[in-house]
Amino acid sequence: MVKLVLVSELLGHEDRVWQASWDCKGNRLATCSGDRSVRIWAPISSEQFFSAQHKEKPTVSSDGGESMDVDQTSASTWQCLDVIDNAHKRTVRSVAFEPTSSKALATASFDGTTAIWEKEDDTYECVATLEGHENEAKCVAWSPSGQLLATCGRDKSVWIWESNGEGDFDCISVLMEHTQDVKMVLWHPINDILVSFSYDDTMRVWKEDDDDWYSAATLTGHKSTVWGGAFSPDGKYLASVSDDRTVRVWAQQSSDTPDAGGADKGFYYRPDTGFKCVAVVPDSAHSRAIYSVSWAGAPSGAPATDLGYLATGCGDNTLRVFKVTAAAEGTDSGVQQPAGVAVELICERKDAHGLSDINCVRWNLAHPGWLATCGDDGIVRIWSLDLSQD
Repeated sequence: MVKLVLVSELLGHEDRVWQASWDCKGNRLATCSGDRSVRIWAPISSEQFFSAQHKEKPTVSSDGGESMDVDQTSASTWQCLDVIDNAHKRTVRSVAFEPTSSKALATASFDGTTAIWEKEDDTYECVATLEGHENEAKCVAWSPSGQLLATCGRDKSVWIWESNGEGDFDCISVLMEHTQDVKMVLWHPINDILVSFSYDDTMRVWKEDDDDWYSAATLTGHKSTVWGGAFSPDGKYLASVSDDRTVRVWAQQSSDTPDAGGADKGFYYRPDTGFKCVAVVPDSAHSRAIYSVSWAGAPSGAPATDLGYLATGCGDNTLRVFKVTAAAEGTDSGVQQPAGVAVELICERKDAHGLSDINCVRWNLAHPGWLATCGDDGIVRIWSLDLSQD
């Protein structure tokens, strides 16, 4: 039986923890909180920690029943490397390491600003403050190259910023097509394609054409707020989660599929980026809103049909892991169609953050099988996915 092993608990935040971000090497974890701080964590010995075998130790709970404690061996000991206190005037809602070198860190806050931080003389210094959102900024995300930064907010907008180096950023586009709050922005892991997730129950896909960003697709199907999403590591699939308690998996369709009749699109034609929903995890799998999802790749040597694992964080206090498997590709009228997928629940941990909502789940893509979660209890937890009996 597959199981999640709780390995470490990271204590220090004084309010709910909203989000976590691994650095590009997977050895440091940044977290942000309602206490207006950002913390940078790392195991004391990264090589020893990620290669060691960890087991939970049963302890006796206060009510006399058996509960599970974290592994407190030396290999699992983490430390807080840095604290950015009072990073913003209000809650820090989102944090993201720059993806190429992780020397820079971006934070987005309910004070409406986004800050860029770089470490100088053993201290993180704010090298840029990006302003423009009318009120709460909900999320910040770097493009794969680290040259672009996207932010979104309660003002229904998505902003795209370009880095000119040395803490200099220019706003190159403001996108106003959503009709309600924008909860999250997410970059494709390979290409400069951006996806936004909104309170208006939709997702929008954004692409650039001759220095102009435009809406290349609107994805509908969720019946309530879309809280966020995650791409598969190869970028071929996208998972989305919602207040409607479902998980949807979308397959990206080829943009060069020939149009019926080969009609000329014209000089001003902008190709759509199509996504087709190929799987839905029904609302019976989660009993409350799903706030976060993360996608880990398949283990080394797995068959091509193995698409890896989805983790979800939910308002029902349960942490779940699903295995994703691809079906055979089909054809329709001679045009190749995206493969359907099967999504199977293989593991869950109830009360993963006690009685608190789980706000964020993040797989460590550099160290497969490792997962970070954070919640309203103010605690960050590190888990290991044990597949030894899978």
